Amino acid sequence: MDNTLYLDCSYGISGDMFVASMLDLGADKDVMLKALNSLLVQGFEVKISRVEKSGRDACDFNVILDEKHENHDHDMEYLHGAQKVNSQDEAHHHDHECRGIGYPG
Repeated sequence: MDNTLYLDCSYGISGDMFVASMLDLGADKDVMLKALNSLLVQGFEVKISRVEKSGRDACDFNVILDEKHENHDHDMEYLHGAQKVNSQDEAHHHDHECRGIGYPG
């Protein structure tokens, strides 16, 4: 069967909602969990459940961060009025680990 899914992400896309949608469309949950478990990152768990939103049954995909990683978002500093002029030249000092894709933290 040939199926095509078009995504219009011109205004962004929420990762958790996207994954939940893919699971609702039939993506294999075990394959997805195996892929997540293969990542070289720690400090999170995944909760997949069914919820009712606006009167509709839907998959809910929730990434739950441990205490060490919770509430850490460098990209959102502008919400608190703390914009950096040139973050590459500034030292990155705080008491938690930082990681990106491919970083084995």
